[in-house]
Amino acid sequence: VVSTQSTGEKTELELEEGREKLTGEDILQLLQTIYPPNKPINVGNCEKLVTLANQFNMFELLRRCEEFLIKNKTPTLILLVFAQDQNLTRLLAKCIDYCSKQSIEELKKTMNFDKIAPQNLCNLLEVRCLKMEKKLKRSEMRSWELTCTLRAIHESWNKKEGACVTHRRNGMHQENCNECLHAIRRQIDKLCELALDNPSDQSD
Repeated sequence: VVSTQSTGEKTELELEEGREKLTGEDILQLLQTIYPPNKPINVGNCEKLVTLANQFNMFELLRRCEEFLIKNKTPTLILLVFAQDQNLTRLLAKCIDYCSKQSIEELKKTMNFDKIAPQNLCNLLEVRCLKMEKKLKRSEMRSWELTCTLRAIHESWNKKEGACVTHRRNGMHQENCNECLHAIRRQIDKLCELALDNPSDQSD
């Protein structure tokens, strides 16, 4: 329910709860968006349309606006606060995931950090912790793989595969033989290639 107030130049609509005044331009913009030919949602009008859609329970318009924001705006912390205030749950989840990549110190320097709801801040920190745990596990696995590679390189030095054709018959390479050193080098290069190509080091 709204009441009208004349301002002399234009008419304003005010919600009975007194939360926010709506101008005729706001209402015109809303009507042009929901009725044919359906004025497109864009960066300039989207956030205002979200506010209007929430005020008048226009759930389909709200869905369209949220979809637009998800696809077209960087999910910054400022957008996170907007999403939480407007109950845009999918956009909120995307913003939390994006912001969890930043350090706490970086987030604290961002405008609106103090406006994050406690539960959403907890969710953000939880996602960040899970990502750090995953990264730590990858690092541990990578460290183990490199240790195995180093052991294999060390062992190849003492195996007859590291000897040239001439000295392989004796079962041991000769340090003063260039062919033996080349054979060992080929073994080391092969092991290093396998280590570098290992997919466990790839990030998300």
